[in-house]
Amino acid sequence: MKRDKWLIAMCWLLYTTAYLGRYSYSTNLLPLSLHYGQSEDSVALATTFFFFAYGAGQILNGILCKHYPMRYVLGGSLVVSAMINMAVFCGVPFELIKYLWLINGIAQSVLWSSIMLTLSRHLDKNSIGKAIVAMSTTVSVGTLLSYGLSALLATRNAFRFSFLIAAAAMLTVGVLWMIVYPHVTAGGRAEEGQQGKQEIAAENRAVSAADRRYVLLTLIAFCLVAVIINLVKDGLIAWVPSMLYDTYGLAQSLSILVSLSLPMLGVFGTSFVVLLHKKIKNHAVLMGIVFSLATLLVVLVPGLFKTPLWYLILADLALISLLMSGANNIATSIIPLELRGKANSGFVAGMINGCCYVGSTISQIGLALVATRHGWSAVFDVFLWAGLAVVVICAVAAIVLRRKDVSDESAV
Repeated sequence: MKRDKWLIAMCWLLYTTAYLGRYSYSTNLLPLSLHYGQSEDSVALATTFFFFAYGAGQILNGILCKHYPMRYVLGGSLVVSAMINMAVFCGVPFELIKYLWLINGIAQSVLWSSIMLTLSRHLDKNSIGKAIVAMSTTVSVGTLLSYGLSALLATRNAFRFSFLIAAAAMLTVGVLWMIVYPHVTAGGRAEEGQQGKQEIAAENRAVSAADRRYVLLTLIAFCLVAVIINLVKDGLIAWVPSMLYDTYGLAQSLSILVSLSLPMLGVFGTSFVVLLHKKIKNHAVLMGIVFSLATLLVVLVPGLFKTPLWYLILADLALISLLMSGANNIATSIIPLELRGKANSGFVAGMINGCCYVGSTISQIGLALVATRHGWSAVFDVFLWAGLAVVVICAVAAIVLRRKDVSDESAV
């Protein structure tokens, strides 16, 4: 259906553009630190504020999103974020930035759960798979654009323009969303489409006890896993430039530029898990395989640190990032949309994505403290133990959820 394609495209554009305003700060931690004469952990405090607000907001918005007027809430979120980025570009005092970034986190926390619910309500069954594939690339593409822009501007010592460009892009897309929304969602009301009626009925009906147990167990397992996914994923994205700068003395622009391979390969990571998911339907098994591979790669990093071969370290980290992007797609896209017959997709997405940003919060200030006190090798010790914990969680979840599937089938 042509309208479905346009809705998926607009949701993709909305969320991808939001990343420019979300990462405009964290992609410039090193130049910000040097510009303001602040320590790395002081500069990282603003991102901690953002991720705390974003994570808490995800959970709250997951609960409330079914009541939102999506046309104005989603568009308005981007407009607010655009205004905050513009304020930073205009040179607000450093002491105020962390509070502005807190508000930015609140504004952007509306997006993911509301987008998942919008897609769930308005798409037919055949289009859901296309939405999973499309939305799975938003994180990687958005991150790639953010870091690419930062690398380009760093070469000209003009990092502040990252905030201006992000503001202009988000303002444009936010207004565009509010204009086209009625045309891509059957008049802007799910009730006008048969699929929308079915999805709203599914949201409000009394689900079976078996379905409730399945959703609860899935949420418990993958909320725990989501914390670790983003601890590793965002930790790599945020701190690889500083790590290369501190360890090998690479230029600021080069250290940011080479780290572009992380989000760039993330696009392939999401494609990898989508293909793997066609063969492996059990989400816990799929996640366990991805983390087993990532943990093996983490083991190699401390040894590589003892060599001058920084490009081998970068290649290893790029593969880890690839797998973490795939794991993030499993948790935040595949699971919420595939559970739409058992639960509100917006609620599931909000809960899991909220936990993702608990990990993101820890990755910013927590990993900075670990690196400052114990060196970068200690950071990868954290990643190693975290990865092993996920493998154990997924093994237990795979057994429990499989037993439940079997018991449900026998009860039919």
